[in-house]
Amino acid sequence: MNRRTLIALGSALLLAATTPFAGAQERTKVTLLYTATTGFLTAWVATDQGFFAKHGVEVTPQLANNGSVIVAGIVSGSAQVGLPTPTVALQALDNGLELRAFASTNVFPDSASAGVVVGADSGITDAKGLVGKRVGVPGIGGLLDVTMRQWLSSQGVDPKSVNIVEIALPQTGDAIRAGQVDAVASVDPFSSRAVQSGVGKLIGDYLDVITPGSAAGIFVTTAEWADANPEAVAGMQRALTEAGEFIRTNPDAARESITRYTSLPAPVVANLPMPNVGGELKPDESLGFWQNLAVEQGLIKEPADLDSFVIPFPAN
Repeated sequence: MNRRTLIALGSALLLAATTPFAGAQERTKVTLLYTATTGFLTAWVATDQGFFAKHGVEVTPQLANNGSVIVAGIVSGSAQVGLPTPTVALQALDNGLELRAFASTNVFPDSASAGVVVGADSGITDAKGLVGKRVGVPGIGGLLDVTMRQWLSSQGVDPKSVNIVEIALPQTGDAIRAGQVDAVASVDPFSSRAVQSGVGKLIGDYLDVITPGSAAGIFVTTAEWADANPEAVAGMQRALTEAGEFIRTNPDAARESITRYTSLPAPVVANLPMPNVGGELKPDESLGFWQNLAVEQGLIKEPADLDSFVIPFPAN
C-alpha cells in the first residue's frame, strides 16, 4: 500500500471517527409534555430504553404542572407532542384547534388505583357525603373531572351540588391534610400514596363507569406538525409498541422509569400496580365513550370527526 493510499485511508477513518452517526443527525427532535401519572409509562420507557431514538426521534420529556396546559403548549410550539386526556383534546377540537392523535398511553380497565380520596378521619363514606364539599380535580373538563361527575350521577348525587376545584395531583395528600379540599379525584401514584400514608381513604372507584377499551391518555400533536413529520409520527408509534412489549416482560426496569419521571421513592413505586399499557388508537373504541360523555356534559357542542383526528398505526 503506497503512501498516498495510506493518507487517504487515514483521512477516511478520521472522518468516520469524528462525524456524528448519520441516524443521529436525522433524528427529529421532539419535546413531549406529560404529567406524572403512571399511565404514561410507555412514553418514559420508549425514551429510557432508546426505542424512540431507534426509530429516528429524539424525545425530551418535559413535566407539566397541570394536564390542562398541555394542549396550549403544543399549539404554542413550546412542545411538539403532549399527553392530554381525551376530553381535553376533544374540547380543543371543538374550539377549532387542528390537532391529531396517534397513540394511546394506557387503556381501561386499568389496574392502577384511582378514585375519590377523602380524609381518613373525615367521616365521609360515600358519594352523598360529598354534597356541599370541596373536591379537587387535576383539571376542569379533564378525564378525572368528567369521570368523577359521571360517577356522582350514578350514585344519585347532582355534580352541581359539589364544589369542584382544581389542584395538582401530586398535592393529593397534602391538600387533604391541610384542609384545602375535603376530597380529591385522584389516581396512582398519588391516590395510593395518600392512602398508604394514612392521610386518606378511598370511598369509590369512579373508573368503574368507563367503557372497557377506552383510552386514558393520548399522544397529541398539531395537524401542521403531523403533516410535516409523518416519519417521526410513525417512528414514535413503532417505538411505543416496543415499549409496551418491554414493560410486560421487564417490570423492574419499567418501575425505574416511573421513579425517574414521577420523583417518587423506589419503595413506593415497587408497590404500585403496572398500568394497562395501550398503543394503537382506534377512533370509536378508544375515544367514543369520551366523546359521548363530553356531549352529554356539555363540554363540546357537537361530535368531532374521530376518523380524521386519529392517525392510524403503520402497517408494519
